Amino acid sequence: MALSKNSVALTFSVALVLFSVAAATAQAQTAQKIIDLHIKARGGTKALKSVTSVKLSGTVNGNGEFLWQTNVPSAYYLEVRHGDTHAVEAFNGKSAWREDRTAGVRTLTGREQARARSTAVHRNDRFLNYKKDKTRVNLLGQETVEGRTAYAVEVTTAAAVRRKVFFDVETYLILKEEQEREGGTEEILFGDYRAVDGVQEPHLIRIRRGAETLALAVAEAAHNLSLDAALFDFPRGDVTPLPDVPTFFQQVLDNENKLEREREDYTYTKTENAIEVDGKGRIKEKAERTYEVFYVGGRIVEKLVATNGQPLPPDEARKEQDRVAKVFRERERKATEKKDKKDKEERKKVEKEAGEDDDVTAAEILRVCQFVNPRRERFRGREVVVYDFEPRSNAKPRGRVQSWIQKLVGNVWIDEHAERIVRLEARVSTVIRMAGGLVLSLQRGSSFVFERELVRGEVWLPSYAEVNASARVLLVKGFKVNQTQRFSDYKKFNVETSSEIKPPKQ
Repeated sequence: MALSKNSVALTFSVALVLFSVAAATAQAQTAQKIIDLHIKARGGTKALKSVTSVKLSGTVNGNGEFLWQTNVPSAYYLEVRHGDTHAVEAFNGKSAWREDRTAGVRTLTGREQARARSTAVHRNDRFLNYKKDKTRVNLLGQETVEGRTAYAVEVTTAAAVRRKVFFDVETYLILKEEQEREGGTEEILFGDYRAVDGVQEPHLIRIRRGAETLALAVAEAAHNLSLDAALFDFPRGDVTPLPDVPTFFQQVLDNENKLEREREDYTYTKTENAIEVDGKGRIKEKAERTYEVFYVGGRIVEKLVATNGQPLPPDEARKEQDRVAKVFRERERKATEKKDKKDKEERKKVEKEAGEDDDVTAAEILRVCQFVNPRRERFRGREVVVYDFEPRSNAKPRGRVQSWIQKLVGNVWIDEHAERIVRLEARVSTVIRMAGGLVLSLQRGSSFVFERELVRGEVWLPSYAEVNASARVLLVKGFKVNQTQRFSDYKKFNVETSSEIKPPKQ
């Protein structure tokens, strides 16, 4: 039966209206609304908050086995045994580690440490506190996941770790997650959701890494079990006795104090790469700067010599030279004042003006924190002892720097033979408010890394530093900074040869 012109027009009009409604509905959605609907679909805020631990276990590809456990606020453990594969990845709240047949067991570092930590927080938090953690969410649009339409939302943590989460447009349950990790992209697909204590939990989880797919079929799902915290800690496999902690750390602390003085005997080159991202995820600045660095009166003086790999234009180089010359003279003047022991109050004032009271050093971290979960590993080809660190309980901070350090957790790698710190990673566990929070606040999740190397076989000096910081200025402006620094071309000098480091004459 043929349709009349009026019928065709009516059908077209109805289709147009339905399309317009659907388009308007899609446009009206935001990442925040989608997440709110997801929380409701999982069981609601109250039910999700009541879950303190999760245990999922079952089979892998039909003949293997797995164990997936989480414990609030940020402990995570995933173990898979299948054929020749035995792999574990875990985070205990302070450090992440991995075990496999290829590389054995080791503490994760850098971006892999940050990724594992973000995964642990994500698994435990279930989007309940992402705003408080300064995690940004951005709706990318709609995509198809194995035949189902899904909202794609990009989730970016305060440490700049990104994850794509795909929410079913009908149920608002998570269909898939994507994340970059060492070796390529990892996809985790979720399905067969069932209620456990009023909370929807997936009973089919597929993990795709390259050409490998692991199908995890959940046989047991349980909440709020009493879990052994040691499960999430680095396994104690090495039976070699570890150093006596008080004696060992006292020597390391003494060496840290020496290093602060030893570094002043060298000039070096610093190459700095910085990206600033605002609260909406927009890149505000991306640049590389190269500095010549030296010390005057115990304080660092930096001379900018190149940007983005190109030397400064003559006019800018001259201005920079004049600036450094002025700083140099001022530092020499302050150094002279500091040496005048007759005026202690003035000396304290000079130190405060120089900012020495605000230095967060490895030595201060050694003084303020306690070190737990020791293990032996190899790092950069050397034997090291690795510790997790956390604030000492009931310790009373002396000064604002120690009060800041009490809000840090992390890991430290110590060369046992040299008794020197070769790597330190620290993360802000709770907001650090500087000047009462009126001027600057570092948000939870901000992280810092630095490494040292043996220079000319005689002294340990910095080789690398990294900061991923989310901050608020004057209670209003929010921004993120991702910065790396590399140190090279160390040259020794002393007071007698200090003329070599003075700005050259015009």
